[in-house]
Amino acid sequence: MILLQRSKLDAKQTSPVSTSTDNELSYEEKQKEIVDFINEDMNEIASYETKANKALASVSAENFKNDKELYRVLTSEVIPEYEKALEKAKSLEVSVEELTPIKDKLEKALIIYYDALQLEKEALEKTDKALIEQSNAKGSEYIEAITEYHVEMEKLAEEYGVNYKKSTTN
Repeated sequence: MILLQRSKLDAKQTSPVSTSTDNELSYEEKQKEIVDFINEDMNEIASYETKANKALASVSAENFKNDKELYRVLTSEVIPEYEKALEKAKSLEVSVEELTPIKDKLEKALIIYYDALQLEKEALEKTDKALIEQSNAKGSEYIEAITEYHVEMEKLAEEYGVNYKKSTTN
């Protein structure tokens, strides 16, 4: 799950003086796009993920009742919300060149988790323990991928004097 706290420009950061051309953004323009990427785009994705994960938590672990209920919530709430997160990530357009590989890492992580959800759905349909294990492995792969995303995002944010905070849930 991606949860970001609001970021803001670091007022103490001194920025190099630069001017904008048709093909190149100034430091300040890049800084603004990075802040907008975090505060708007990532927060929208995080809101979908949060809804999906809350729904999943309501029928799993200590809240687990039965496979039928898990399947119902997975297919009617969790997967549809996660599809919204994935669609938003796929539709993101960035003009800051340094954001492109970070956006790609985020999209890759979301695809991995979506695949994990699909495997869980299939496992419930087929009552297949091996598919559950594959889903769990994808969940671990997602954690690695989303950690990579956060590390790169933190580096870029620091480079542009942006305060970036992620939740401790992933």
